[in-house]
Amino acid sequence: MTTERITILDKTFEKTISEAEIHRAVDDVARRIATDYAEKNPVFVVVLNGAFVFAGDLLRRIDFPCEIAFTKLKSYEGLESTGKIIEQLPVGEDISGRHVVIIEDIVETGYSMQFLKEVLTARHPASIEICAFSFKPEKLRVKGLEVKYVGMQLPDAFIVGYGLDYNHQGRNLRNIYSLVKD
Repeated sequence: MTTERITILDKTFEKTISEAEIHRAVDDVARRIATDYAEKNPVFVVVLNGAFVFAGDLLRRIDFPCEIAFTKLKSYEGLESTGKIIEQLPVGEDISGRHVVIIEDIVETGYSMQFLKEVLTARHPASIEICAFSFKPEKLRVKGLEVKYVGMQLPDAFIVGYGLDYNHQGRNLRNIYSLVKD
């Protein structure tokens, strides 16, 4: 078996999830969201920068009325979360009384999603749900945080590709790669 490895900056990564597997997961999430929101005209809040690839693929599969808004949070430097969440771009749309689905690339500790849910809840939406392409349940630190729509549950490894980055590199990769331990 041939292992596909790539180097990004000073780290080596190994392909762990193919583009075909990614697209099957996105199709599944889109079907579940359509079942729940087809008649509700939801607002999809896309978390930049990481979720833009997933959101683009997911939202092209949504064939009912909806709105799209963006926010930008920052909490990572290099391979680690700083533990501090900064809202760099707030959601500009009025979400009062609306059903909101947050689209995120990955949920690990849950601190960013907890922060964003608190910020959005203060604006009185009808409901808020989280949709993440990937979820690492063993890393979750926020008790009671529900990620309703999950494309893939992943083991605890640092990953890049499909919107996920290492020091701003690798978001454009079609597959997902895991860090190779030295």
